[in-house]
Amino acid sequence: MTETELNRLETWLESPVFKGKAMRLDKLQGFLCAVISGPEMIAPSQWMLEALGAQPECESLAQEKEFIALMLGFYNDVASALQNNQPPKLILKPCASNDTRLDYQTWCEGYILGWGLSTQEWLQPGNEPLKRLTFPILYLSGAFREEAERQGKKYEPGKEDQKIWQDCVDALPQVITAICNFWLAKRKQAPVQRGQPKIGRNELCPCGSGKKFKQCCGNGHTVH
Repeated sequence: MTETELNRLETWLESPVFKGKAMRLDKLQGFLCAVISGPEMIAPSQWMLEALGAQPECESLAQEKEFIALMLGFYNDVASALQNNQPPKLILKPCASNDTRLDYQTWCEGYILGWGLSTQEWLQPGNEPLKRLTFPILYLSGAFREEAERQGKKYEPGKEDQKIWQDCVDALPQVITAICNFWLAKRKQAPVQRGQPKIGRNELCPCGSGKKFKQCCGNGHTVH
């Protein structure tokens, strides 16, 4: 996407039509990285509702089409990078107006929300390699501090915390692609099971894109 398109999408997400429920652009990028990387395909109709919190109350059909095109374009950009074994260029905001540090927490919170849409539990027993890969995301999201507080414990950062934080920041681009590759390998190992009749090539694609199956998922390389 061009810088102009990204700015337009960001303006949409911050607009009153979502009543403050839509994810910020940085959080949305983290969210989509997980949605795209997971063990199964998540339909746009599902992940969009989670990302936006509500259906947009657009003034016209043209406005709605513009917004949907921007959202799918952003999704495609993230998916294209991951499919080329590269993380997308991370969108990170400053922590605060008087703080020059970048807000990795919001990005990683989005990622965790994205993996929560999977029907499979990411951190189940047997997924130890994935547990190691997700550590930087969980750490940067503040999940460990929140867990300590839920248990009534006082979270006191130690002397090593700054080094751990920096190590996690440095590792984040690599773990994003490694997690995607982890689930891709799992998908290839899984036997193909058909719970529904085979989709005709001229039927609408079940992913919700509105295209014919042969022009979308059925062509073998299209990204939504």
